[in-house]
Amino acid sequence: MKSQSVRERFVNEVNSGVDGSRLIVTAVQLHTGAIETITNTEYIPEKLGYLMNASDDQFKLKANPAVRIAGYMIV
Repeated sequence: MKSQSVRERFVNEVNSGVDGSRLIVTAVQLHTGAIETITNTEYIPEKLGYLMNASDDQFKLKANPAVRIAGYMIV
């Protein structure tokens, strides 16, 4: 059985409902290979929509494919 990619898990989780979520943390891998974390505590639905629309199927940013979402947590 093929395991889901990070983006597939993200899309499934968002589509199954994350109403009331108060926090999203993303681990972003930069072009240097370094990973930084970003924490959002406001405008969660807008941030989730942005992440879905601004990234390709491999969770790379469309505007800069050298940057990708390596992981996330929605609370």
